[in-house]
Amino acid sequence: MVDWATWKHLSHLPTLRKLEIDQGYNDHPSLPKQDIVNLSFLHITSLSFQQLYDAGDIITVMQHWQFPSLKEFEFEAHRFSSEQAEQLFHALSHCNACRTLEEISICCYDDNFVGDDESLTPIPHFLCFTQLQTLKLMFNNFYIYLDNDMLLQAMSTWPHIRTLEIDDSGDRVPSSEISLRGLFTAIGLCPQLHTLQVPIKIATIDINPDAEPIQHTSLRSLALDLSEFLIDAETIARIISAWLPCVDRVQNINGLSWLQVNRHLRSLRTATAPCVAGAS
Repeated sequence: MVDWATWKHLSHLPTLRKLEIDQGYNDHPSLPKQDIVNLSFLHITSLSFQQLYDAGDIITVMQHWQFPSLKEFEFEAHRFSSEQAEQLFHALSHCNACRTLEEISICCYDDNFVGDDESLTPIPHFLCFTQLQTLKLMFNNFYIYLDNDMLLQAMSTWPHIRTLEIDDSGDRVPSSEISLRGLFTAIGLCPQLHTLQVPIKIATIDINPDAEPIQHTSLRSLALDLSEFLIDAETIARIISAWLPCVDRVQNINGLSWLQVNRHLRSLRTATAPCVAGAS
């Protein structure tokens, strides 16, 4: 903990580009309220908060400080309530970095969480970040709600996105309304997307496996979390093979198996020409 004069001095240093705050222990002094003032860190491009056991002070800081040059934001907490999470999402979207922020990573590893199944809706808060290239959201204690319309709006807003990873709620049933058609429609708007991890719901297969596919040739890593068992692994493998020619396998999330899909996918790959190495 440092005083207001020190924070003010740091905020004006023209050579200070990266600020990392590591709490690292449970019994920490509370941030003096008189030191939480409106400051603008004009030159900070990378901001990181690590090993947080009490996120309240940091969220208050984010609500009062501006980072107009910020490109990277990382937040890792051990304890985090849904109210604090929504406050953080809101504060980040109002820190004056909408035109600069390229990478967001927010993680909470609260293995001792016991309570009602709660959902978060961070995506609408981040639609202002039109330069976003990486978004990683990982929560052991909450659902992150997604549906087709929300994913489509996000992808249409983030044309430069390369990595989108959403992993929530440990081994509980994911809260997702994303269908296969919704997934492929959305990622078609992001030609640079390389890594995708999202929850998905396949109650029915809403894509004709024999229709002419719109291929996405930059995607290499695909991980999908299911809220139910696969109903037709072979058909899903045919669709993935046709639409995502550079995806060799679907990774498992939270122990739900894609083994049958991957088995069919391998057979299809050996029967077709390999993906062009230079595709992007």
